[in-house]
Amino acid sequence: MADAKPEVHPDFNKKSSTGMEPKVAVLVSHVGFLVGAGWLSGLIIYLLEKENRFVKFHAMQSIVIGAAEVIGYIIAGILSFAIIGFICFPVVWVAALVIRIIIIMKANNGEYYMFPGFGKLAENWTKM
Repeated sequence: MADAKPEVHPDFNKKSSTGMEPKVAVLVSHVGFLVGAGWLSGLIIYLLEKENRFVKFHAMQSIVIGAAEVIGYIIAGILSFAIIGFICFPVVWVAALVIRIIIIMKANNGEYYMFPGFGKLAENWTKM
């Protein structure tokens, strides 16, 4: 039995107040991660977006993931005194990268994907 294709979010094809296509705005909200500012790029898109719930949700999800990433780096910094922290830094980075790739791929298909743990927080904070 084949898996059913997820339903496309109604705002996926709706105009974004950022001036970008919705899937591009979602990508931009996560791409700041590559330069160490994943939460900041998400915040910029979140503040610019006034019309599209799909974009606003994914931007908030980027902010939440970025905050979790910062917390992970703080914990890794503390653990670096016990030597294991040096291993934790790349683990945090790779985990954040994988999470963001999954979200971007799903968002590119129009899916309103809530990553476990982070997605529910983002949805609660983006009630429009």
